[in-house]
Amino acid sequence: MTRSRGSTLLTQEDIELNFRDALTLLRSVRRTLSDLLDRVSDDEPGLLKDIGLKQSELETALKRAFEAEEKYNAWHERHSGVTNACEIDFDTLREELACRLARLRECCEDA
Repeated sequence: MTRSRGSTLLTQEDIELNFRDALTLLRSVRRTLSDLLDRVSDDEPGLLKDIGLKQSELETALKRAFEAEEKYNAWHERHSGVTNACEIDFDTLREELACRLARLRECCEDA
């Protein structure tokens, strides 16, 4: 399914791409922040300002990652009927299977 301009409907691929982008940004900022902390421990002047900027980028990356994860979980819930990967509604599954079997029986009896 394609997404029209201004539409809030996202495909699984869109959500996965957003999540991968956020994760890449998060890893990059984390790596840069680690490098900056190493440089601060070497007493390089002016790096504390850079650390503050990277912290802001890190917070943005985390926010994007959480938003992408929420969108993916909502999409998955709508399309799979499972609200949590650990939660399976066996009563609903049993009812759906019974309905399908009943329809098959009707088709076989009519034939």
